[in-house]
Amino acid sequence: MDFFIRNSDAQISQRKIEGYLKLAEIIQWGRKSPIKFCEQFLGIQFLDAQKYTFMNSWLAPYNLWCITRNGGKSTLSAPFIMAKGILISGHNSYILSNVSAQSQDTFLKIEKIAKKEISSFTGLTDFFMGELVKSAANTDGFTHSQSGFNYKLYNGSSVTSLSGDVNNNRGKRSSLNVYDESGWTSEEYVVATIPFLLQNSTFRLGGKMDVGTFPKQIPNQRLFISSASSTDSYFYMLYKDYSKRMFMGDKNYFVSDLNCEVMINATFNGKKYPVSLINKDEISAEMRKNKEKALREFYNKFSVDGGDKQVFKRATIVKNSVVRLPVIKNTSKQKRMFVMAYDPAHDYDNSVCMIGEIIEDANVGYRMEICGGVSFVDIGKKKKTPMRTPEQIKQLKRMILDLNGEQKADYENIECLLIDSGAGGHGTTIADYLMEDWTDDNGITHKGFIDSVECKDHVHKFPNAVDKLKLMSPQKYKKEMYDALVEMMNLDLISFTSEYSGDGYLMIPVETGKEIEVESTDQNGNLNVVKEKEIEHKKFKLDFDEELALRNIDLAKEELVNIYRETSANNNYRYDLSKDKENKMNDDRAYCMSMLGWYLQQLRRDNIINKPQEEIDIFNIPTQVSSLNITL
Repeated sequence: MDFFIRNSDAQISQRKIEGYLKLAEIIQWGRKSPIKFCEQFLGIQFLDAQKYTFMNSWLAPYNLWCITRNGGKSTLSAPFIMAKGILISGHNSYILSNVSAQSQDTFLKIEKIAKKEISSFTGLTDFFMGELVKSAANTDGFTHSQSGFNYKLYNGSSVTSLSGDVNNNRGKRSSLNVYDESGWTSEEYVVATIPFLLQNSTFRLGGKMDVGTFPKQIPNQRLFISSASSTDSYFYMLYKDYSKRMFMGDKNYFVSDLNCEVMINATFNGKKYPVSLINKDEISAEMRKNKEKALREFYNKFSVDGGDKQVFKRATIVKNSVVRLPVIKNTSKQKRMFVMAYDPAHDYDNSVCMIGEIIEDANVGYRMEICGGVSFVDIGKKKKTPMRTPEQIKQLKRMILDLNGEQKADYENIECLLIDSGAGGHGTTIADYLMEDWTDDNGITHKGFIDSVECKDHVHKFPNAVDKLKLMSPQKYKKEMYDALVEMMNLDLISFTSEYSGDGYLMIPVETGKEIEVESTDQNGNLNVVKEKEIEHKKFKLDFDEELALRNIDLAKEELVNIYRETSANNNYRYDLSKDKENKMNDDRAYCMSMLGWYLQQLRRDNIINKPQEEIDIFNIPTQVSSLNITL
């Protein structure tokens, strides 16, 4: 092999030349065999299905991976990004996601591989750490800033994670866009970030050398990674389009569809691996809990959307889901506003209480964070039917005290208690029990609750009761409540906790209190150095009640996406579960969510209607008679 060595004023020793030649040979070999490069230099081994996915995506400009949950999406995409950066000089990769925590999670997977912190990879090396650009302020090479995580290599390559804010993700140049968990990524976000890739990677201009002598570069690539979503998602549209083009023989397109069966029966170097990547018993348990969700996440079966009838789209819920702890007990000393929505049941239905916290936002006004949920189930019963009504009331009062907080006046932090007053759950009877003063386990007496409108005949009997109770009749309010919830969610005024993985902990980004210098590109393409707050992911362990709260919120989201709006012949409409779900799942949590959405809507309306008007001094009004065309 002949190498062209350009003349230079600086003398290069023969030993350095030999080193450069050896490095060039390794780089060229790595570009041809990236799997072997990762195995020998990074110490990462791949299953055969992962090798197939990795190699077919190495050169294709358009790639999509539809991989089962727990199928190693991050552990496959991380070495793919790392190898690209090492083997291609000046290669810029961006990890993009609707939620910043998701893109940061993939970045952190790269960091853990580099630092040999993944127990399932037993042969990891410290080779990658030696390629990172470090400084006195950044000793390991990984930067965790508020706008995105970043690292740079000595060959000019870089990797940056970006959040889902479209307005902040413009004017960048990329060699690889990785859309993590893109099953719920909006088309708007993809369209806004695809221009990162528009510049031809082979384009050269200037200098005395003929641009035709430069080798052809690997084309800019886009990689969409996710488990299956729904048929109305942008990911599904790309899945269909890319698959058709791949089947027609277009080598620019590649789709990898790896469901749980592939990963359970995975082979390694042609032989079945003795330990499966996914636990089959876990899949069976998920199939019993929620068959449609399990088919989507483990078997890559895209959920069929309900079209216009499906009022709550899963993409909207995912977009407004944030990684945060649930609120079981209020320990804050600041004023808070909790709203509780209680749908009681006695024999057959679920008895549920969902909790939302009202936040007064400087930009959008009042919004709500769903922060908890409880199902009043008698675990001693075989059929897990609801507790007895007195036990439910006792548990409800305990929740009220926990949310109100210690050393607080009665219900100082409780904004309202909403109760479904339908006949089936005896909500009106429960309201009767809440009117009286009551004593907690510590012997402290507390005031009762009363709805001064629905229970106006009893107001004079219980003068000490607080008017923070609202009875919601389904016959009167159901359609109005769901209409309100639709409006509030479409305005992105209600946020949920992110889907809980069941690991027993959450990794939550928190500020360290330090400031770091990061490079930022404005809309004109100018590079600036700005100071931003440093972020680190802290591990928060969850107790049993917190895990239950997260699971109840997840169940509420699942119920919401199965609520349909059915229109009758006279253009009247109603909200209910879809026909195929009526006898298979409950809608109690969704109904509680509608009560919370209604309360938020009423609060926002009251804030607008009762907003104090500015006084106008009629004597200081500027007179512009000539512009008003007034005839005197």
